[in-house]
Amino acid sequence: MKHYSLSPQLHSDSDFKLSKYSDTYIFNCMMDFQKLAEYQIKLAQMMRDHNQFQNCLILCDQAMFSMAKAIYVHRNQIIPLYIRLSVTDLFPLIHTEAEPNLDMVLFIGTVHYLVSGEDDVSKEPMKLGEVDKLLYKTDHVLKHLSRRIVADPNEQYQSILTKNQVK
Repeated sequence: MKHYSLSPQLHSDSDFKLSKYSDTYIFNCMMDFQKLAEYQIKLAQMMRDHNQFQNCLILCDQAMFSMAKAIYVHRNQIIPLYIRLSVTDLFPLIHTEAEPNLDMVLFIGTVHYLVSGEDDVSKEPMKLGEVDKLLYKTDHVLKHLSRRIVADPNEQYQSILTKNQVK
């Protein structure tokens, strides 16, 4: 298994021109965001196992946004020092004419809304079945988005769920 890490060059210069970064740096940056999403979803599953359902929800949200950042780097072929994506930024990143994924954008937006705590609904305790569905759908989203940035199946996001687990 390869280990990807951010190069010190990524953080050393605030003026990031495309010519300063090779395809290798861009690829490594994408893989770093994907690896971050993998760690976040694994941690979300651990939180689920310890009945920390709100933390699980937050980590699922963060994992999907980390993968969206990988898509941002892939699509724009740049390595910004800081990427702050809003829910409205997700629509053009994820929903394309070639791959219309409005349901995926709505799912990510809904999870993000619940995490924001702007509504009393987000304060209601979650049930185990709901959390399992959340993990399953988040895992599915991460797998689907990873296929957009990495062609090699061995380097794509690997599902945390086995076939025997919930759907």
